[in-house]
Amino acid sequence: MKYQNNEETTKKIAFVGAVTSCHNLYPIERIITLSTMFDKQQTQILVQHDEQAIDFLIQKGFNPIVYKNEKQLISELSRLSPDILIHDAGSTELPLVDHLKTFIPTILHFDDFGDGGTAANCVFQTLYQEKREKLLPHFLIGPSSYVVPKQLQAIQKTANDSFDKPHIVVAIEGMDPDNTSYRVLRHLLQLQIPIKISVIIQSSYAHDVDELKLMALSRKNIKIIQKNNAFYELLGTADIVICGAKYTPYKVATIGIPCIVTCQDELDMQHIFPTETNGFINLGLGKKLKQSLLQNAVMEFLLHDARREHAVRKQLNIDLNRNNQYIQSLLKSFISSRTKSTAFLVEEQAKKTSGMIQ
Repeated sequence: MKYQNNEETTKKIAFVGAVTSCHNLYPIERIITLSTMFDKQQTQILVQHDEQAIDFLIQKGFNPIVYKNEKQLISELSRLSPDILIHDAGSTELPLVDHLKTFIPTILHFDDFGDGGTAANCVFQTLYQEKREKLLPHFLIGPSSYVVPKQLQAIQKTANDSFDKPHIVVAIEGMDPDNTSYRVLRHLLQLQIPIKISVIIQSSYAHDVDELKLMALSRKNIKIIQKNNAFYELLGTADIVICGAKYTPYKVATIGIPCIVTCQDELDMQHIFPTETNGFINLGLGKKLKQSLLQNAVMEFLLHDARREHAVRKQLNIDLNRNNQYIQSLLKSFISSRTKSTAFLVEEQAKKTSGMIQ
């Protein structure tokens, strides 16, 4: 959707992105998707130095400004002097945001768990936790804050032929610090049923890939795939996905696939999106994953059509595919608003997109 209002199209927008601490590329995907909602001539992407992120942006046709530290970031933003800053580079501290507000009229954050979020005009929290205290009114919490990557929008789920072996896709995000990929594959190999397994290993994987490849040699129909974008290529044929508890469950729920979740740490355990309520089987910490629990979860999906269909229905009922339209509408209203009052802005967003944040 292109904006025709001259005031909107002449406003400069800066996107600041960084990979997560566990080397998850989704925030970079998110700023790419968001930036394409606006006039390319009025947008600029800044990215914290990371070879994987820089290469990914260049492959997608972007020429990012690279910064190494907070001082360089402030300098670049001061030079650009944007009207809107969309920050997706992790948690921030209050002094940084207060300083940026002296020369940037509107600041929007994604997944900011630091004090800096309190000073932003709006914070979208996709990795949300159970609400234990009252949130500030400009924090928008819930699955509707998830931005659907363009590559994901084009995927069509294909029905598995009854003669095909069930396809299980293992996709643990980023570094996989506890080597959950290895533990999951080892447990799956003990299933005495015909299955096809694809284990996706990202370039940031922190362990010896040869150990996985050696294990894969013990049975046919097992592939170890070292490719960052392989998940999108395999989603259409996956019968079950086994993944971490961060952004991958959102990708799964956008398509609607039975999914088993393992968490990388205690923080992941607090994310309440990938739970039974939304159609997932969450097995807790990956480093404590028991063979019997994983095998029971897999067999539950493979043997019971009603259980599988129920999980998929719960995921699809969230209707994540509508999110980008809602978020674009929110961003548009921030861009067109003349006021700097956070309370006013948030009130207007709520009116225009009632039911957006769940």
